[in-house]
Amino acid sequence: MARLTHFFFLLPFLALFFIFIVTPIFYAFGLSFFNASVSQASLFMNYVGATQYSRVLGDSTFWGGYATMLYFTLLWVPLMFVLSFLIALFLDSRRGKLGSLGKVMVFLPYGVPTVIGTLMWGYMYTPGAPMASVYSLLGLGNEALAPGFIIYAMLNIVVWEWVGYNVVILLAGLGAIPKTFYDAARLDGASSWQVTRYVKLPMLKRYFAFIAMLAIIGDQLLFNEPFTLSNLSSVPFGYTPNLYIFHVTYFLSEFNYAAAVAFVLIAISFVIAVIGVRFFMPERSR
Repeated sequence: MARLTHFFFLLPFLALFFIFIVTPIFYAFGLSFFNASVSQASLFMNYVGATQYSRVLGDSTFWGGYATMLYFTLLWVPLMFVLSFLIALFLDSRRGKLGSLGKVMVFLPYGVPTVIGTLMWGYMYTPGAPMASVYSLLGLGNEALAPGFIIYAMLNIVVWEWVGYNVVILLAGLGAIPKTFYDAARLDGASSWQVTRYVKLPMLKRYFAFIAMLAIIGDQLLFNEPFTLSNLSSVPFGYTPNLYIFHVTYFLSEFNYAAAVAFVLIAISFVIAVIGVRFFMPERSR
């Protein structure tokens, strides 16, 4: 009877999860095996099997957007590691009101909705605004949203949004390190750098793996920043995979093909997640 009571408490969540998460997933997966037009009575017409997936594999626009996203990931993940770790070390060494205020200030940008944050930075990127002046001083021109620089504009926005979130995770990891490790290192005459190198960094390996996996998978879903900036600059419709899916769905009205593209992206993300858990978080995969 107690088990049934627990089930009834879970029933509202399970019902909503099935209706709004599971059902749309199966619906979209089914769509990917058809090739119907919006003028037909149903999108489940003209069964074509795996043809849509073959089309995705040969779609240069999709893979071009994926290559852009990979380049963005190669820029973002190392930068995020360095900045998050340095800020976490600094805040961990501060106690009292200064440390608490620093944690709040660092985490604050994460609480700003992505679209609002992007619009705010987009304004500062426009000619005559502060960031455009910085670009000009660096010899990069006075147009921060020029096609050649827009990926770096996006990088700055994502760093501003997410570094604080990762700092909080690393602070939790630093707080979980037993104090006896520090005491033992000091008794052995270790310097502050040596404590960081041989105690803190190894103990944070799991946390780095976790935030790296979140960052890599999150980059697969990059949409809000390029979409919002497309209203301020000329961002190609295939700049990122998700932006391409949006274009195919709402501008080309190819719902079946968009579903196939989405599931290819999901499959890639799933493989990355499995590899991340298996090789970088082995204790979690057992």
